[in-house]
Amino acid sequence: MGNGALQASENGAAKAVRIPSLPGRQQHGGGQQVDTNCDAYKAGYNAAAADFRSELAAQENRHEEFVKSVGDMIADMDARYRQEALSLIERLFSAVAPSLAVKSSLADIMQIVEQHAVHGHSELDLRAHPSLIAHLSAADQKTLKETPLVTLKADESCAPATVDAQWKKGGLYHDPDGLIENVLKALRAETGAAQGDGHE
Repeated sequence: MGNGALQASENGAAKAVRIPSLPGRQQHGGGQQVDTNCDAYKAGYNAAAADFRSELAAQENRHEEFVKSVGDMIADMDARYRQEALSLIERLFSAVAPSLAVKSSLADIMQIVEQHAVHGHSELDLRAHPSLIAHLSAADQKTLKETPLVTLKADESCAPATVDAQWKKGGLYHDPDGLIENVLKALRAETGAAQGDGHE
């Protein structure tokens, strides 16, 4: 109805009533247009813009807090699982390494005997722990007994897998037990460091 509306009068006749313009609106022809230069419009726009910036800043803060919480959670999981993984590696290495070292040392003994006594015809003195000598197979013990140039001494002061060999032109001190202990120390140090990182 343009700018007016019908309203019933006391005698029942309808007449046009003018509706006042809203702030910031001007009448032009048959419709209303926004007056962007009026103070009411500027105040409303500025208030809306301020609210929008405030909400945007709050949303960014929530996003940053979420990212930080996720980062902290991942860091905590990484430290915890790293510590658990290192502990597992340490236990596995502790369980497996000694037997592997013994097997390696037994093979080393026979290789040294074959290379320097059998083929090199050199006197060979071997020193090892009694438990290592006891692990030699029957065939290997027979070879040692039938090779006159070889002297095998059981020495309890040796570590379980240590082989001390001396021949005419050289020698070899094979100490896998020391290597195992060094590896375990390094693993324990790493595990302790991971545990410290996880409790920060």
